[in-house]
Amino acid sequence: MTAAPRICLTSGGDEIRLRSYVNHAVYAREHGLDYRLETGIDPHIVTKFDYKVSILRRLLPLYDWLVWLDDDAFFTDFEADNIVRLISEAERDGISVVIAEGPKEPNGFWSRINTGVMLLRNDETARAIVESTATADLSEVRRWWDDERDGLFTNGDQDQMWWTIQTGGHADRVRIVDHRQLNSRGHYYEDSLTDAFVMHFTGYPDKELGIARFADRFHIGQELVPEPLLDKYHVRVRSPLKGAARAWRERRVDTLAAAKYRLRPHKDRIRRAAGLLPRPVRSRLPFDLG
Repeated sequence: MTAAPRICLTSGGDEIRLRSYVNHAVYAREHGLDYRLETGIDPHIVTKFDYKVSILRRLLPLYDWLVWLDDDAFFTDFEADNIVRLISEAERDGISVVIAEGPKEPNGFWSRINTGVMLLRNDETARAIVESTATADLSEVRRWWDDERDGLFTNGDQDQMWWTIQTGGHADRVRIVDHRQLNSRGHYYEDSLTDAFVMHFTGYPDKELGIARFADRFHIGQELVPEPLLDKYHVRVRSPLKGAARAWRERRVDTLAAAKYRLRPHKDRIRRAAGLLPRPVRSRLPFDLG
């Protein structure tokens, strides 16, 4: 009988910012996986993205599979076995890396992959991808990049990894799955927390408040963990953002959002004058049909 692969979920950076570690740990315990909350400090850190790659380089050799989650990515479907299932399918098909497509954002931005959630096999291919991602020259990656072909350039590890996959001959060992299976966004959640598997809070000016507001939509605590599971694992601190602190942050974020909305036409006009946006097509009619 073949032993089950040793799978570790990990997340971290240079600080503990959010309550996602509770979410990740509970999911891991429920599905029989290891979990490590890591500090990615390293002598060679240059950008904030290097913390992630530092953790991957150090931990990948210790497990059969390493599952990375950004600290602003939360499991929302605790019954789904996507991690084990995707790994099982990858092993069957000789795949070394499983990663989600970058979902289309409301502002139209998209990317070929999103490195916020990744499944990495401890083999030569995945180790080579991680190593090349860690050492890739971002200026070289940017020169190679085609916005129409590759999507939004984020100036970080996501671009380096996509470049590595495409130029390093690794594409046939990398599986890109639908974002709902691994790494989705709030506007794809309509009726239930099971509309997708992982909610990734990208682009929020105040992530903790964004998580709290998302939790309110689905009548769940800010850990996005069902109450019975919080009870099962004796999680005592729950939904910490509340009261006056939350009210102040609500006002601050709403004020900034309103100011940004008012300034957007001026920003677009400046970008259009600089050639960064297409000029609007003028109607040939003497009036606006509305």
